[in-house]
Amino acid sequence: MTKTVEQWLNEWLEVYVKPCKKENTYECYKYVIIMINKQRPELEQLCLSDIDELYLQKLLNQSAAKYSKSTLKKMKIIFKNAYNAAIRNNICLKNPALDLCIPEAPEKEIRSLTRQEEEIIVAAAMNDILGHLALFMLETGLRASELMDLKWIDYNPEKDEIYIRKSKTKNGIRIVPLTVEAKKIIENQKHYCDYIFTSTIKRPVTKTVLRKLYDRLRKATGIDIVTNHVYRHSFATRMVEKKADYKALSVILGHKNVAFTIHRYADAETSFLHEQIALKDQKPKKRIMHFKSMHAFRG
Repeated sequence: MTKTVEQWLNEWLEVYVKPCKKENTYECYKYVIIMINKQRPELEQLCLSDIDELYLQKLLNQSAAKYSKSTLKKMKIIFKNAYNAAIRNNICLKNPALDLCIPEAPEKEIRSLTRQEEEIIVAAAMNDILGHLALFMLETGLRASELMDLKWIDYNPEKDEIYIRKSKTKNGIRIVPLTVEAKKIIENQKHYCDYIFTSTIKRPVTKTVLRKLYDRLRKATGIDIVTNHVYRHSFATRMVEKKADYKALSVILGHKNVAFTIHRYADAETSFLHEQIALKDQKPKKRIMHFKSMHAFRG
């Protein structure tokens, strides 16, 4: 039984990943496989036994210039697991992905929206049927997975807060206070099922739904950096600009420690930094008046 690399990767994805792994994992692997096939169109013709370790290592090395280390690791996992499955099904004899090395790749930089960009995104979101999902992440700083897992039992309207019971880390299990706008968004949702946020077909929101949403916002605004994580990054940056306490912000974001929050998210935009440095030029009027009054009292 002869199969091309592209055919087998797609079949492995549907047979071994989709029914057995989380939807997020499936969507992530699907995206990486599409990326691999676009980068190496010859995989549409090459059979599994036609490529060796050297071919795959060169593929990883070349990909390091474009993609993050995390993506490269996923590429290795996909090839390794897909080939193992192919061997078990007598489609090929060897696995060329067993000893691949992950090359050094540039750290993926994620910048926040500037205040002007955020205003543009907010305006576009208000004209999108599912735009409230983007607005909610901008208001709360939730991870996409946390928004998707939110249920009505996690919402406390009396205390204006939500409970994140399922997160990527232990520290992600937390209570998040709601802004007036965030609460209004929840209150506007229909009770179609146990989950707060649903798609246009009244089913729980998926990663695909969120990706299509930010793709639409990119197209509508021309701001091509928009992603689910950029919403979270922008929320944190706006909080820093408003002089929020770092410890409190760390807890709201579900981070393990304050240092990580500062290092990862506190990248206030340049205009804000100019505003802050201008504080040095302000004369301490209150302090001078206080000094004069004290001098008069002593006199």
